[in-house]
Amino acid sequence: MKTINFLTSHFLPENTACTNRVLSYVKILEQKYKVNVISLTQKGVSPQKMKISYTENINIYYVEQKNFNGKNFFIRAFYEILYIKKLINLSNRIKGDIVIATTPYMFMIPLVSLFVKHKKVLDIRDLVWEYLDEQSFSKKIIKFFLRFMMKYSLKKFDSIIVTNEVEREILKNRYFIKNMTLIPNGIEEEKYLQLVNLEILQPKVFTITYIGNIGLAQNLVVLLEAAKVLKNSKFYIIGDGIELEQLKKYVLKEKIENVSFLGKLEWNDIKVFYAKSSVLYAQLDRKYKSAIPSKLYEYAAVGLPIIYAGDGAAVKFLNNLENIQVIPSNDKIELIKAIDSFQSQLINLISKKNRDTIKQHYLRDKNSIKLLKILDHLK
Repeated sequence: MKTINFLTSHFLPENTACTNRVLSYVKILEQKYKVNVISLTQKGVSPQKMKISYTENINIYYVEQKNFNGKNFFIRAFYEILYIKKLINLSNRIKGDIVIATTPYMFMIPLVSLFVKHKKVLDIRDLVWEYLDEQSFSKKIIKFFLRFMMKYSLKKFDSIIVTNEVEREILKNRYFIKNMTLIPNGIEEEKYLQLVNLEILQPKVFTITYIGNIGLAQNLVVLLEAAKVLKNSKFYIIGDGIELEQLKKYVLKEKIENVSFLGKLEWNDIKVFYAKSSVLYAQLDRKYKSAIPSKLYEYAAVGLPIIYAGDGAAVKFLNNLENIQVIPSNDKIELIKAIDSFQSQLINLISKKNRDTIKQHYLRDKNSIKLLKILDHLK
């Protein structure tokens, strides 16, 4: 039985979209391979054990990751390079036949291409370097250098996986990559079944819920500005991220009383808030055109109306659904109009079509099987 070394910046016990994607892969891989998951810890969290035997065919190895300021590009780049190199060094010491590396840490790509000599597969969850600003000459130079580096590095992989068609088109047209497989993000079948069987309540107060990362890309201050106007509605913000404390300060400063920050919740607690929501909300800044927020798959499985502020790949996905309002990102006025529009309908609209679309196309358990086919071709 051959061995896979799987390099990732996020894994259990951390609950992230990246963790869920890797976990679905690993559960499929163990059917035919031994798997070493080599992962960074959550920032600033020390693992109780540096190695865990997860199942008979899966071992987890941890590299401790200190907390660092993710807002500053140069600090983030330094620590990404430092910790990814540690992952690679550990992987090189552990016997393995094939290496699979996954982003979103963008320096995973050049470092693995340079320092891993085995056959290697790249799973791209996000074209992070494409999101960098070009507002100054220095930033244009940085982005030019990163694109040049990625163009060289991507060609060193035996196979590349992307999550949506927009990513594939960018890599094909700008980086001239041909050997790609699309494995979309989605939701685990077990979670899907729990969501479609939720008893959706009709809250007495119209309730807008956001669940996900709280960072620069989401710019949730727009949601807070809408909450300040819509005083008779309730807003839940669930998750963690580098902007959380700033948003809390904004709420205190502006004396916004109808917003609740609930932090990072366990799955069973998240389901409770899905059940008592009226509308589910997500946003990405317009420069993140190739990204689809992973929570949109959960939102669609719940079946409640969705407001999405953004464009690009996420809108292409949402165009296949119903009970959706797509608005420009960072537009408070349009957000208020969208909320008012759903509120005027008075009752919760539960979409069977949205749930069926997720079941047919976006269950991780089924889509992850494609990875086995990729590896079969590498033998």
